[in-house]
Amino acid sequence: MATEEEPTVDVKLFVDKEKNKVLFAESGKEFVDVLFGFLTLPLGTVVRLLGKQSQVGCLDEIYKSVEELSNDFFRTEACKAMLLRPISTAAKQCCDLKVRVEDTKHREVYVCGHTSCCAKADGSFSSVPGAACKCGKVMGQIPGEWPENCDITFATGSADGVFVKGCLKFIVTDDLQVAPASTSLMLSLFKKFGVEDPSRLEQRMIQLSSVEMTNLLKRSLTSKQPLTGHCFDVAISNDVSALEMVLESLHPKQGNDAEHELDNVRIRVLRTNSSSLLYAEVNDDFVELLFGFLTVPLGSIIKTYGSWPSIGCIGNLYSSIDGSAKGCIREPCQCLLLSPKLAPFFTSEAT
Repeated sequence: MATEEEPTVDVKLFVDKEKNKVLFAESGKEFVDVLFGFLTLPLGTVVRLLGKQSQVGCLDEIYKSVEELSNDFFRTEACKAMLLRPISTAAKQCCDLKVRVEDTKHREVYVCGHTSCCAKADGSFSSVPGAACKCGKVMGQIPGEWPENCDITFATGSADGVFVKGCLKFIVTDDLQVAPASTSLMLSLFKKFGVEDPSRLEQRMIQLSSVEMTNLLKRSLTSKQPLTGHCFDVAISNDVSALEMVLESLHPKQGNDAEHELDNVRIRVLRTNSSSLLYAEVNDDFVELLFGFLTVPLGSIIKTYGSWPSIGCIGNLYSSIDGSAKGCIREPCQCLLLSPKLAPFFTSEAT
């Protein structure tokens, strides 16, 4: 349970006690802002936040490999730091969420102190400690915030949330479909769930802290009922078959050839007579491709593949942005959520 000191967001759950199921939740903009913020998190950040137990394919193992490799295997020490703590374009907005699941200090800026570099209009800067400038010097920290010309700062009205606008109330279904609250929507949900007497539903107020929102993030990746799971403290499955479903959904299996081609990347695999894969011999370009997965935001995965694997419901958040909640999203944030990217200056070497 959250302590009095740490921030929380209030959520009202409508619970069918007979079925031990949350039908939907009603909340203000603060809760929905945090939910939409999930989509901007790079996969490496998701793995780190979930203690390398994200259950998203093999990403946990890729992350552990980066952690365990010596710095000598990376171009610079900052390259390794980038993979372990990737930063998205929306990171600065996420700093303003009432409840943050990401604790990185995104407002720190590192710049090159060389006079000729500072004089350039596109001065060399980064958000990564130990990043190297093109001139070869290691950039140092300076007071201040991210450069405004990075196109990541939007003016916020007093009534607006971080990603959503106005003093709206929202309905969030158990599978994380988001829409502005209305009497007609609630009546349609009662009808959908066969609720003849809404007064028999329990209305349960809960306060969600950063720890509980992180738990909700984990459930949203591998469950269709994250709110019910949280409300009734249902154990999160560690089913290995669920991991395989994620992999198959995001990257269909290749053929049975010993050598496969992925665009311009080739790998050679060694397998037993029973077709069990022992290991693969690869070049550095394939390893960079694997490690690069850690920098891709959740929303970009859904944009690229059209959906999230059927075992989870994070895809419903994504579809709500351009669907049921479209009129509620602040216009500058629409692209930020539908096509989240790495921060433009997030690099180990200024460009």
